[in-house]
Amino acid sequence: MQESHIMRQLTLLFLIIFTLTSCTNKATSKIVTTQVETLKQNFIPNIKGTWVLTEYIDQIEQTKSPLKAADELKGIVAMIVPQEAVAEKIEVSTSWNNHEGSNFTTYFKPGHQKNSLQTNIPDYNEKTNYYELGYESINKENFLFLYHFNKENQLLDKKQFSKVAETQTNNDVAAGLQQVVNEKIFEGNYSLSDEKNSQSKVNFKRDGSLINFPGYKTYFILTDFLGGPDNNLNQVCFNLSEPDSKCFAFEIKDNTIFLYNTHSDETKGILILDKVAFKLIKE
Repeated sequence: MQESHIMRQLTLLFLIIFTLTSCTNKATSKIVTTQVETLKQNFIPNIKGTWVLTEYIDQIEQTKSPLKAADELKGIVAMIVPQEAVAEKIEVSTSWNNHEGSNFTTYFKPGHQKNSLQTNIPDYNEKTNYYELGYESINKENFLFLYHFNKENQLLDKKQFSKVAETQTNNDVAAGLQQVVNEKIFEGNYSLSDEKNSQSKVNFKRDGSLINFPGYKTYFILTDFLGGPDNNLNQVCFNLSEPDSKCFAFEIKDNTIFLYNTHSDETKGILILDKVAFKLIKE
């Protein structure tokens, strides 16, 4: 009888422990779910969109030269943050060095900054370092930031990104950066004259399309200078990837863009400026 009583007591004790544990787990799960939803509501409206490195945009605006601004294109230089999250995370598309695409995961878990979240971005130079993604408001405008920490949770550096679009067709990260370059350098109306002094009015659009440029419908400003020879000049290519594609070097002086024919010096692996093919005067 005594043994049976002890067994009943133990069974009751196990039931109590199981019930308390179950209730605790449910309460903890509810707290975590609530925290995730709160973070989503706070962050997604502020970080969604297409973002490009602010320093690069500034350099393009100041120099009007992708070649001179190329030194800024190191590491992650552009991002697309989608509006939709999957469970407790969101997948961010990126452009590395303006040369290759990748992605990283941002978790809806509080970071070390007031407005930052944890990520899985690796530091290839020091494995104990880590990155967080966040945002800051500067003069009433939101900017995206990548915060870089060491293992002691000390902030090593941070990179600022400016929003250039709410969405991007086909999730093309490079297109966001390209459109910024188009806007800062070529976008607008021009009076065009060619080698024969034939004149017309042309329009360069931010999306890379052209209106009334004889023989061409699109333009593409080269921004990737990492690989290959003949990358020593600023260049713009018309009808890129088409059989009649043609590239020109360009220089900007005041309100005028000069498009040059070029020839290659194969021994040095560089382009040499030739005659002016077109002159574009900004209206």
